[in-house]
Amino acid sequence: MATPATPQGGDTDVEWTGIRTLGHANRFAVWDSEFRYDGRIRVPMGVKIKTIRYSYTGNGQAGTEAIEVKRGRGGIDQEYEVIDLTFLDDSDLITFTLRGDLNVDADPRPAYSRTYPIRVDVILDNGDVRTVNPQVEVLAGAWRKSDPEKVGRPFVRLPYDNNWGGTPNSQAGFGFVSDNGRIPGDKFIIDLVNLRQGEPDVPSNGSDHVYYQLVHEDGTPSRFTLTPQVQKAEGHRDSGTGRKVTLPAIDLRQLGDRPGYYRFLVWPQSSNPDGSVSSLGWDPARVEDAFQLGSVYYRYTAARPQSRFSVSPGGPVNLVRGGAPGYVGVELQALADGGVPPQKVRVTIPQGKGLQVADRLILGIVQDGQWRELGSYQGTLSPDGQSLTFDDIDLALAGKGSKSGALIEVSAAAGAPLGDTSLTFQVGDQISASSLIHVADR
Repeated sequence: MATPATPQGGDTDVEWTGIRTLGHANRFAVWDSEFRYDGRIRVPMGVKIKTIRYSYTGNGQAGTEAIEVKRGRGGIDQEYEVIDLTFLDDSDLITFTLRGDLNVDADPRPAYSRTYPIRVDVILDNGDVRTVNPQVEVLAGAWRKSDPEKVGRPFVRLPYDNNWGGTPNSQAGFGFVSDNGRIPGDKFIIDLVNLRQGEPDVPSNGSDHVYYQLVHEDGTPSRFTLTPQVQKAEGHRDSGTGRKVTLPAIDLRQLGDRPGYYRFLVWPQSSNPDGSVSSLGWDPARVEDAFQLGSVYYRYTAARPQSRFSVSPGGPVNLVRGGAPGYVGVELQALADGGVPPQKVRVTIPQGKGLQVADRLILGIVQDGQWRELGSYQGTLSPDGQSLTFDDIDLALAGKGSKSGALIEVSAAAGAPLGDTSLTFQVGDQISASSLIHVADR
């Protein structure tokens, strides 16, 4: 049997100008009017998602707002999660999952289905808006003998709320986050419906299995399902959820699968009264025939080899509210012989602490008990004003055991909260708090 290995798109420009669709709940019956969407965008460094809105009725207007919730929560309301944030040399890559209710449950008959464009607007905190319009096909949820031929094709339910069990709910298998590659056995749920089930002398009147496959975002099948697999399931005509089946637990890391985004695809099957395969079933050789019932984002990062240098907080700094600035920073030390190549440095400013930070990074060493400045670098402030980035910084580390320092000028505003705080320095792949900053009245 052919393996449906089709990526969801290969044009990297769409991540800059719009939204890359990784996957979405593309087909369901009127019984399950729900929205599930997974996407990815590329943004200038430091830009974040402010909010997401989508079209509740498929009318082209993104009027329903989703709220952001904690990564991995897996809720049942109108909400989204940022499930991965990757810092690139010139930009940030944001992967998110979105879920919520839809109102697209009008009976499509005499047609067997109706297609709706569900507009999604991602509003960024720099004012930009990214838009995409994934299509959802909504199938009829009722059938009569007098209906046209394709009405009553078999379908699988799109689990929602708590109606099928599961932890923490029935829809947690869409946008599921796994940092270790493990997918529990209650996440991928299959509930097979055939509105013609048991009806005598009509085509496609029996369903007892589906095909399923787990497919990476680049179209490569998981080693768990190199080809679409058969899963027995009891077809039924009613909306009861008691005949569901769930896949066993899966360990993508143990299987040797790569990290990334995976779609859970299902093809419902049916047979005719004579036992032959019905043409009204869905062809597992065609990826466009699949129902996407779930997704998982597998983010595994192996332990990195030891860095050539370390980063640690500098000495404490006292600041007076509304007073003179001080120099806050980190100490750098070479851990291996040989030079250290230039590094990118990102300094993050804590929110709500009233700190005012200069846009220059000073590099230097302590020589004969005295600070000696070796150079300063102009930084780029992020659009949200919360971080500064400095490119190609020479850390002035000459060999194992050598030390240097990176400092930045900081002052406390007149209304800054009293107490302790710090900046965050990321030097290459090393992250450390800065000097402890103590803010006082005088």
